[in-house]
Amino acid sequence: MNKNKVQVVAATYQVNNGHVDDREYRISASVRIGANNTVESVDAGVVSTLDGQQVANFSRYGTTSGNLNVGFSCAQDKQCEVLDAINGFIADCEEGGVAE
Repeated sequence: MNKNKVQVVAATYQVNNGHVDDREYRISASVRIGANNTVESVDAGVVSTLDGQQVANFSRYGTTSGNLNVGFSCAQDKQCEVLDAINGFIADCEEGGVAE
């Protein structure tokens, strides 16, 4: 008889890119990891310059829809660069899972 009454099927981690030496932006978010170590959602994401000025916030729900919501607080000519950084951050989470 199994004595465990519950089983963890998903967990949410606060993650960031602080360990990346050549990063252009500081990025952090809450990442929900589901079955098979897959990223189910990325929530409460914040993008800041290296000196701490916030330039965007973001969230992404669903693994197949790619529903990405971004609120920019930077100049329009920087938005593509910031969006690329967000997409790279999410791809890194999906590719390698979340390191503890």
